[in-house]
Amino acid sequence: MRLAHLGPRGTYTEAAAIAHDPTADLVPCASVAAAIEAVRGHEADAAVCAIENSIEGGVTETLDQLLREDFEFRICAEVVLPIRHALVGPAGLNPREVKVVYSHPQALAQCRQRLAELVPSGRPVAALSTAAAIESALQEPSTLAVSNALAAALYGATVYADDIADAPGNETRFVVVGARDAAATGDDKTSIAFTTQHDRPGSLVEVLRAFSERGINLTHIESRPTRRQLGTYVFLVDVEGHRADESLRAALEAVERETLWLRVFGSYPHWRGPVSPAPRED
Repeated sequence: MRLAHLGPRGTYTEAAAIAHDPTADLVPCASVAAAIEAVRGHEADAAVCAIENSIEGGVTETLDQLLREDFEFRICAEVVLPIRHALVGPAGLNPREVKVVYSHPQALAQCRQRLAELVPSGRPVAALSTAAAIESALQEPSTLAVSNALAAALYGATVYADDIADAPGNETRFVVVGARDAAATGDDKTSIAFTTQHDRPGSLVEVLRAFSERGINLTHIESRPTRRQLGTYVFLVDVEGHRADESLRAALEAVERETLWLRVFGSYPHWRGPVSPAPRED
């Protein structure tokens, strides 16, 4: 299998791809959009994308791709990884004198308070990935990066502080996007998105009731702007069960009747491990 992922070498998304399939051929890409485009262009069989973080919530870049009108793929798996951010860069720096700190916007946000303590003069600058941030820090004077210790070793960088997230238990959930979703295993999740009639009171309640009346548990719900009118939203929901299950199939039929638009992203096994895959040498 060929797995596209946010590159270059050393990103958390690469680690998630390895956790999903240690034998896969990895296809590093410059962005989430590029990873999904690699699947569309048959350069990869599936794409691994970060979708949710325990500190910062939904990953906008991935959610926006899933909500594109021409999105034709399915979520076929999920991977949950512990995230251990580190402050890294070239040797010999005094972090309190550093002027710039590079990283992916999600990583910068997850470490905002700690960076203010460790690098008080550092201006946060967005990078395409945590690994690309190391490359930038090694090329520019008086700069550091938020990445991880494994990537630091890969690029020959120095670790100035480890585990610098603002909150403990930092985890990121990744989804694997391919041509079709997975068969039922008995321990599954299904992801959907929908819009309601925003000017009709109780429209969202009616959708949620379709699940509650059938004893179906919601494991995640969030909203994104429709980008068409202020105050209108797309709701993204994860529920327990497989879309082929009789109760969930009936619930989705009821949801379709209550919504203006419904997209079933797919059903896939609930992630149960392993975690912290070792880096690959290839």
